[in-house]
Amino acid sequence: MYIGSTEEYGLSRLVESLLLLGIIAAREGRVREVSVSLGADGSCGISFDGWPCPLPSGASPIAEVGRWLTFVDFKIDTDAQPGMPRGVVFSVPYVDLGLINALASPLEVTAWAGGQRWCQRFREGLAESEPHAVAGSSSSESGLHISFTPDATIFKQPHRFPLEWLRKTLASFSAFHAGITWRLRDEASGLDERYHRERGLPDYCAELSESSRPIHAPWSFEGQAGTTRVRLALQWGEALGQGVKSWANLRPCTRDGTHHDGLVLGLRKALRARMKARGPGQDELSFTDAALLRHLTAVVELVVPHTVWHGPTQEELANPEAKADVSQLVSAWVEQALANHPELESRVLALSGVPRS
Repeated sequence: MYIGSTEEYGLSRLVESLLLLGIIAAREGRVREVSVSLGADGSCGISFDGWPCPLPSGASPIAEVGRWLTFVDFKIDTDAQPGMPRGVVFSVPYVDLGLINALASPLEVTAWAGGQRWCQRFREGLAESEPHAVAGSSSSESGLHISFTPDATIFKQPHRFPLEWLRKTLASFSAFHAGITWRLRDEASGLDERYHRERGLPDYCAELSESSRPIHAPWSFEGQAGTTRVRLALQWGEALGQGVKSWANLRPCTRDGTHHDGLVLGLRKALRARMKARGPGQDELSFTDAALLRHLTAVVELVVPHTVWHGPTQEELANPEAKADVSQLVSAWVEQALANHPELESRVLALSGVPRS
């Protein structure tokens, strides 16, 4: 059970497993809100206003969670569904709940469905009590709350979950599924924030590019080439843009990768096609990749069957097919968008480094 650290990084890996449950549930339409609460005592609680994973017919919700937490019927070679995020340790994200349980003292679960509510308490991976019914009500018909405190004999004290990492993560997660609400509360600092974007990626792009003095509303695209599914929002501004921010199967690509190369190639193809359409010799004008990206803000989400990474830190995507797939989509999208907005075309070309003829 390697989590990389007994300090902030390791703590972020624990909470990340629960956040991935929220992403899966949001993608499948099972939840509308995910809340994260950090206690002053170093505890972390996450609530889902719906049931995060498919529940077998006739199964007890609290018993099903107990199976996840104690590795009952666990199969290490289980394959994740194509395009789903990989868990922190195992290929199926919900299996990582057993990891959290093993490293927590204590962990408490509350599950509710059909007007009934149950609780159970665990410590160091083992059940301390049997599931038992409790009184209480909730605003949602079904849901799950997991609260845990990292084991003080394992994690360095005083342990604090990385607040800024959580803020950035929830802000990006709110862009992936339009209309889903993510909340973050921190008892120690008094922080109480809500992340909600009605349009998803375009709203996030607009937020990032605000300081660049945008010349148009974000353009948004979605499609698939080969096995690569791409969602993209981009915007050019008069001032410097924020560059490209991207994720592959929900993992942030902080060092770019093959999909970034494909995005740049696709933009270059689109601009050259529009330059050629403007008259003879126009497509022979040169411009650099740096100039192409200088005034651009873009957010990209990739879904691929399986992610491949350069190195062990999973920051630079290495999927060989991503370059061609992304280039194919982006070149067609942006070329058409420029053709549809002739009033913007000259300004976009100029901001992208194309010399004036």
